Amino acid sequence: MVIAETVATVRRMLVARNGLERGCDASAEAAAWAWEHPDQFAALSNSVGYLYRVGRSSLRRGYRLDRLRVDLLPDRSVHDTPELDHDLFAALGGLTPDQRVSVVMVHMYGYRYREVAEFIGATEAAVTNHVHRGLARLRALLGRQGADR
Repeated sequence: MVIAETVATVRRMLVARNGLERGCDASAEAAAWAWEHPDQFAALSNSVGYLYRVGRSSLRRGYRLDRLRVDLLPDRSVHDTPELDHDLFAALGGLTPDQRVSVVMVHMYGYRYREVAEFIGATEAAVTNHVHRGLARLRALLGRQGADR
């Protein structure tokens, strides 16, 4: 994979895991590393997984407990966009980070379980569990939200 394609995949994963602002910041750190170290990047066997870990590590600097909540749509003007399924974004925020990354990468971007497992450094069985539990949680959250109306 070339750097731009790899960074795009990593950005999707980091935004799914950490929300728009923090995910973009983390992917920018990962992209900077890749552009600053092109020879090392070219030699990586799992470039997506490596840059994903670079991005996650960059978020640990200055980590505070008040950042545990993930706001997938932090820009309030985006909240007024009628095309967005706000219930879905709220429900996605209710998943664990690993569930959110796995569900988004498999069902939104069409990656295989094996690929996601390689990217995040987990087993294929773990990603399968993240996806199945994440989807069950989404169904429960969306069903509950629909009943509240």
